[in-house]
Amino acid sequence: MNDLDLIRDLRAEMPADPAALAGARARVVAATTLTSPRRRPRSVLPRVALAGALGLSVIAGVTVVRALDDDRVPPHAAWTPAAAVETLAAGATRAAAAEGADMYPRADQWLYIKGLTYQPERGPGSVQTYERWRKGDGTQVAHRHTGGDRAGAPRPAGGGEVVTSALDPSFPPPRWDAAYVRSLPLDPAALSDRLRADREPHPHLPDEVTAFGQIQLLLQEGGPPPRLRAALYTVLSMLRGVALEQNVRSLTGREGVGVYLDHPDGQRQEIIVDPDGYAYLGGRRSDAGGQLIAAWAEVTRGIVDRAGDVP
Repeated sequence: MNDLDLIRDLRAEMPADPAALAGARARVVAATTLTSPRRRPRSVLPRVALAGALGLSVIAGVTVVRALDDDRVPPHAAWTPAAAVETLAAGATRAAAAEGADMYPRADQWLYIKGLTYQPERGPGSVQTYERWRKGDGTQVAHRHTGGDRAGAPRPAGGGEVVTSALDPSFPPPRWDAAYVRSLPLDPAALSDRLRADREPHPHLPDEVTAFGQIQLLLQEGGPPPRLRAALYTVLSMLRGVALEQNVRSLTGREGVGVYLDHPDGQRQEIIVDPDGYAYLGGRRSDAGGQLIAAWAEVTRGIVDRAGDVP
């Protein structure tokens, strides 16, 4: 499936009845008003855990790899109806079913994820790469400590020491270890209920905003396999205010579609998905004027036998 397929599916679902069309038109007008990209005042509300948690996830060792050109992360693009997110999730579900059962690491194996993060406020050369291993039994996490500096000096790929830390598998959510991810149900309704029970409400933000951030972190840090990933996309499509943005590029330069949610203060939080294979590509966060606050991406992931191994 590509972007044209999404639009074609949407048009095929439009009702022919004039009264139904009038109602749909009214809903589109109302939704467009809600997601208009006009500049809004900056909010004094604290930013939710997404950027902070992603920042904390790379403190343990990062490599600065290159500067990011401004045109790699364009401002807000045209609005697309939320039904497109449902279409995307349905396509991901069909594709995942064709692949068969999801593969998770065994208790003695490790899930490997390599990713990138970028925060413009840190200046040029602040795209950073990290490597992380999570043991299948949920008891250990490892990272490659390679250092790096803010001036943009790269380190050799695969170099550096792998540092392993113990985890408490009984620690309550939020969690992204392999054991927790494997425990999540594949049915979207049951998954939505489980995630709601596991997340900690934010006192100043609507539940759909915290739910969106929770799913973003699961996609970025938990490396869910195709069927669980499709179920997470479906839960995203159930959130109030979610919509889809076309022609978005991830931090690695790959083109995708952005599943996004606008916060009450106008900030936009976005998850970038490959519209053909439905892979998770990354995400970004921008302010009310469309200026980038942070971006992140998945480079590769896989299951390996030892911390330090790569797929």
